[in-house]
Amino acid sequence: MTEAVQVVTDFWFNTLNRKVLRTPKSSDNIASKKISIKNGMRLIRLENKDYVSGRMLSEIWEITRDEWNKINHQKD
Repeated sequence: MTEAVQVVTDFWFNTLNRKVLRTPKSSDNIASKKISIKNGMRLIRLENKDYVSGRMLSEIWEITRDEWNKINHQKD
């Protein structure tokens, strides 16, 4: 999953030329949080959202293009 996230995120920033990527996720989704952390995202806010299983606390995670490119250039 992490490799797919990296490819999609790189496309988002460097092909579509977007400045910010924000992703909502259920606070209960520990695996998804770990992927966000591993890819350099940070938690910016909490809000209640409606999911298929009902209303739950949701976390909004964010990374900027500059942050993403800095992280990925360090890997080279």
